[in-house]
Amino acid sequence: MNTSERKERGKEREARARTRHDQRERMLDAARRIVLRDGFAALSMRKIADAIGYSPASLYLYFEGRDEIAQALGREGYAQLLTHLEPCAQIADARERLHALAYAYVAFGCDQAQTYELIFMARKRRSPDVGPPARRARASASAAAAASAAASVPPAPEVEVEREADGGVADVCGATLFAATLAELTPASGAPADRTALAQALWATLHGVVMLTLAGFAPSAPGPLIDAALDAWFGAQGGSVTLPASQTPGVAS
Repeated sequence: MNTSERKERGKEREARARTRHDQRERMLDAARRIVLRDGFAALSMRKIADAIGYSPASLYLYFEGRDEIAQALGREGYAQLLTHLEPCAQIADARERLHALAYAYVAFGCDQAQTYELIFMARKRRSPDVGPPARRARASASAAAAASAAASVPPAPEVEVEREADGGVADVCGATLFAATLAELTPASGAPADRTALAQALWATLHGVVMLTLAGFAPSAPGPLIDAALDAWFGAQGGSVTLPASQTPGVAS
């Protein structure tokens, strides 16, 4: 094969890659429109195919199925969330920054409900650490440890559960969005705190505020709920905080 032929084949590969990319984007665009219009539950391979004039079978040449499409949209939504939080991350004072991040997070979840659902609810696989089987396993391990201690025999080492390499979008969000700011703060109790656990607890609290607000069980303006949680953990904030207007629609009290 001469140089000219190699260049020609290279161009053909690039063209095929561009075509494949464009086709995937077209399918994702259709899926995004369906979710934003009808909600995540309405998303199906058949509806995506109908929207772009393809057969449902042809979509499987580009995606393994509905779950992979939902995960791709979830990653896109997470990037949007990070962009939404970015101005708050520039606030110098850690307590004010945490307050602004919390408000902006809830605002995004409430105002971009379908996108938020894709980020966190498209992940269907349950953690191996929750549910009745996990509780039975922990109880069994505790009983074995107690028996070993009574017999003065060292317990067998724990076997770490193998997890997915990427950890999932929701795991990444919960672990990273607030951890750096929380590392600069001291809880109101003054007691040492596990910063990773605290970040997960704050994320769970804010996620709960979003979901309760969307379901109509929380006040229409959930700002007081956010303030109450942060004040309970870190003490009442001195002075008022001016939040970026674009970060707090529908959230402030």
